[in-house]
Amino acid sequence: MPSPHVARPHVTRQILRFCDTDALGHVNNAVYAVMLEAGRSELAREAGLLDPAAGHTVVLVRLELDFLREMTWPGEVTIETWVSHIGNKSARLGQRVLVGETETARASTVIAMMSTETRRAIPFTDAWRAALAPWTVPG
Repeated sequence: MPSPHVARPHVTRQILRFCDTDALGHVNNAVYAVMLEAGRSELAREAGLLDPAAGHTVVLVRLELDFLREMTWPGEVTIETWVSHIGNKSARLGQRVLVGETETARASTVIAMMSTETRRAIPFTDAWRAALAPWTVPG
């Protein structure tokens, strides 16, 4: 029997760049989506889900993003990502973007496993579910 684990968000850190800002001097809204992608991608890589050579990869199906606070350059951003539900062919992830302790954005995303051969969604295997377990927070 596997040892019990404590679910926790996956944490990714990024440095804000001057080029992330717009004419108003704050981080452009499109950059938030890029930061969220970094969080999802690092979680998927660490879980072993990104393996086109093995015939599968992860794709984004849905992104719902709430902007809560403005971000400005310079600074460091923390992206928290967790799995809130795994279905047959898709999984729902929760994400937060923080500067220090301040939550600047919150997102809900849906990812799917895709066959690199057929370009169609494929079911999550028990191995993939187990690989995501450290970041799965029951909803």
